[in-house]
Amino acid sequence: MSKIENSIINNLKMLALDAIFAKGNGDVGLSLSAAPIFYTLFMHHLQFSQDNMKYLNRDRLIVNDRLLPLLYSSYALFYKEYNVDNLKEYSKFSSPTKGFNSKKSIGVEIGSLNDGDIVATSAGIALGENYLESLIKIENNKCDLINFKTICICTEEDIMSGISYEALSFVSNLVLNKYILIIIKDGISKDSSTKEVFSENLIDRFISLKFNVEEVNGDSVGSLRDVFESAYKSKKPTAIIVDTTYGIGSSHENTNKDFNEPLSLEEMNALRNQYKLNETFEIKEENRLEIEKNITKRLNKIMTYWQNLKNESLKDIKIKEIINFLTNGMSSLNFKPENIKIGSEYEENLLKSNNKIFNILANKSPFILCGSNDNFYYTLSSIKSSDIMSKENPTGRNILFGGRTLAMGGIACGLASLGFKMFIGTPLQNANMLMPFIKLSSMNDLGVNFIFTNDTFMNTYENKGICPVDEISNLRNIPDIINFRPADINEIIGVYDIISSHNKTCTIILSNQKTPKLLGTNSKYVLAGAYRVKKESENLNAILIATGSEVLLALKIASELASYGIDFRVISMPSRELYEMQKEKYQNILLPEAVPVFALEFASSSSWFPYVKEKNHILGINSFGDAGTKEELLNYYGLDIDSIKVKILAALKNK
Repeated sequence: MSKIENSIINNLKMLALDAIFAKGNGDVGLSLSAAPIFYTLFMHHLQFSQDNMKYLNRDRLIVNDRLLPLLYSSYALFYKEYNVDNLKEYSKFSSPTKGFNSKKSIGVEIGSLNDGDIVATSAGIALGENYLESLIKIENNKCDLINFKTICICTEEDIMSGISYEALSFVSNLVLNKYILIIIKDGISKDSSTKEVFSENLIDRFISLKFNVEEVNGDSVGSLRDVFESAYKSKKPTAIIVDTTYGIGSSHENTNKDFNEPLSLEEMNALRNQYKLNETFEIKEENRLEIEKNITKRLNKIMTYWQNLKNESLKDIKIKEIINFLTNGMSSLNFKPENIKIGSEYEENLLKSNNKIFNILANKSPFILCGSNDNFYYTLSSIKSSDIMSKENPTGRNILFGGRTLAMGGIACGLASLGFKMFIGTPLQNANMLMPFIKLSSMNDLGVNFIFTNDTFMNTYENKGICPVDEISNLRNIPDIINFRPADINEIIGVYDIISSHNKTCTIILSNQKTPKLLGTNSKYVLAGAYRVKKESENLNAILIATGSEVLLALKIASELASYGIDFRVISMPSRELYEMQKEKYQNILLPEAVPVFALEFASSSSWFPYVKEKNHILGINSFGDAGTKEELLNYYGLDIDSIKVKILAALKNK
C-alpha cells in the first residue's frame, strides 16, 4: 500500500469515527477494518458520477447498517455534492443522513431491519437490473445503457440468516451475474473458541450455489483490487469473502473494551495523531487532490460514453420509456374504472375476480411485476399476458419464488426501490413471515402490494386446522399501510383504482369463495373505507359491520332478523385505514353513537374494539381451528347463520 493510499484510507476511517463519536455509538471495529474495501471500490471500480448521486447507471451499493458511517464518509470523500456537513448530521433527529438503513437517507439505495435483509433486497435490485437490461437488449442487442452492478457488503451474521440462504439460491437460479456479495469475515477474535462456533465454511457454500468465489485479505488494497476486477468480469454472481483484522489500528485492540463501545475523547485524539488528522471531520487537501487526479479520468470516460449512448438511445421509443422510468418513476396508469362493466348476474370465485381486475392494471405498464411463493394456480395472482421469469426468459413478468417465502418480500422491496410496482401473491397464513418486509416497504415508501389469498378457515387448503386467525389484526396494527378486504368485484375495482393512483404499501386480503356482485356495493365508495350497503327501513335498531366475504353473510342475517322486528344498517368496511382518514362528521353519520354496533369478520376480534363497545358484539374467531368441512368448522366456531342470529338476538335483548 502506498503512502498516499494509506493516508486516504486513514482519512476515511477517521471521518467514520468522527460520525460515530458525535453520535455516541456505532461499530468502531467494523468501520476501521472495512475502510480498505470502501476505498478500493470507490477509487478503482465503482461506476458512479461524482456530480450526480442519482446517475441512472450507477453501481448500486447496499451495506449492512453497521457500515453506514463508513458509507457516508466515502460519499464525503468521493462525491462533490456530498460533504462533511452532511456527515455531521449523521443519526441526528430528522437528519437526511440517518443512523439506520433507510431509503429516505441520502445515498442509501434500500433500507433494512434485520440481519440478512440486505442480501434479499440487493438480490431484488440485481433482478431489476437484469430485467431492464434484457428489455433494452430486445430493442438493441448491442446497447449497454443499463448494465450496473449490485454490490452488497454484509457481515457473517447476515449470511447466517434464513433470508440470505433463500435469496442467494434465487440469485443462483436466475444466474444474476452482475450481483457481487462481499462478506466481511472477522480475522481476529479475543475469544477464538467462541469465534469457531459462529463461523462456517462459506467457500463450500457458495461453490455449491455455483457462484464465482474469491477469498482475500481485507488489509491489502492490491489484493482487493484484483478480486474486485475479477468479480466485475465474471459471468456468474460473485461472493467475495474478506478476511479482516477487526478493529485494526484502534486503541481498542489491546484493551478489554468491546469494539462496539464508543471511543473516549482521549482515544479519538490519539487516533487523530496516529492518522495525522488533527481536526474533527477533516479531509486532508492532499487526499482530496489525489482522489480528484486519479478518479476523474476514469469516471469522466464512463460518463462521456454513457451520455452519448443515452442521447442516441432516446431515438428508440421503448428505450426512452425505460430511461424515463428510471428517472421519474412509474408514469400515470390511467386505470379508468368507469370503463369496466360488470353484469348484474356476475358471480365468481373472488380470486378470479381479483385476477381479472389486476390484469387490467398490469397491462398498463411493463414495469408492473408480480410474484408468488406458491404455484400461481393457487393464488391466481399472475400476469396472464406474460410468462414466468427465468434465466432463458428474463423479461417474464411473473416471478415464481417457490418456497422462498422469507426472501420473497425482500426481493420485492429491492425491485420496488428501482421504481417497479410490485405485487406479491401468497396465502394469508404467510403474512407473519412477510411482516418485516411489509414494514420495510412502508418505512421506505416503496409501495409494495401484498395480495393475501385464502383469508379464513373457510378457504384454507384442504380445510386443515392451520388457518389464519390473528394475521388481519396484525396487519392493521402496522403504521402507514392500507389494508383492503374487498367484499365483491365492485370493491376490487375500487381497490385497484386507489392502488393505481398512489404508491402506499397495501395489502389486498381475499377470499377464494364464489361471490356474486352484491346489491349496494360501489367501487367509488371504497375510497371512504366504509360505507352503507343496506339502509335501515324505518327506525335504525342496530348496525352490522362486515368485511370481505362476510358482507354477503351480513346482508343475509340482516334480512332474516327483519322478521324479528330488528331494523339493521349493514356497513361494508373494505379498509379501516381509509375510514380513519375520513372527517369526523362522516364517521358520526355512518356509526351514530347511540346505536348498538356489531362486527362480523372470520378473524381475531382485537381490531374491532374501536367501533364495537361490547365484546359479545364481535362475531369472529379467537382460537385455532381443527380439520373438517366448512359446515363443521362454522358450527365449531359458532359462526353458522343460525348461531350468529341467536347471539345477536341475545345481545340486543340484554340492552
